[in-house]
Amino acid sequence: MTEKEEQNDAHTAREARYRRYEAAGEPSIRADLDESADTDPEAAFKRAWLRRKEASRQDEQFRAMFASVTSANDAAQLARDSAQASRRSAFWTMIAALAATLGVIVNAAIALGWLDWLRR
Repeated sequence: MTEKEEQNDAHTAREARYRRYEAAGEPSIRADLDESADTDPEAAFKRAWLRRKEASRQDEQFRAMFASVTSANDAAQLARDSAQASRRSAFWTMIAALAATLGVIVNAAIALGWLDWLRR
């Protein structure tokens, strides 16, 4: 048997073993290890499978955490953009209010005759 065939057989055996472990479930494999860790010939394989499962779970948690951070960052950027637009709007509203106030003062001055000296 060639080295390549041996590697393929080992890979096939490992995949079949891992499918059995998946079917049994993680709690069952942990219980098997707790009961017969010393006498079980597959103990090393079971531990490796459990480590792979834990690494996979941690990777998924990291991806979820990263997505959450990205989402929070996007929300913060939207809030900054909104605040900047609000400040611009407030500035132009203040300018409009000042212009309206100036108009009211000029109209009052004209109505009260305070600006009659301008007509002469």
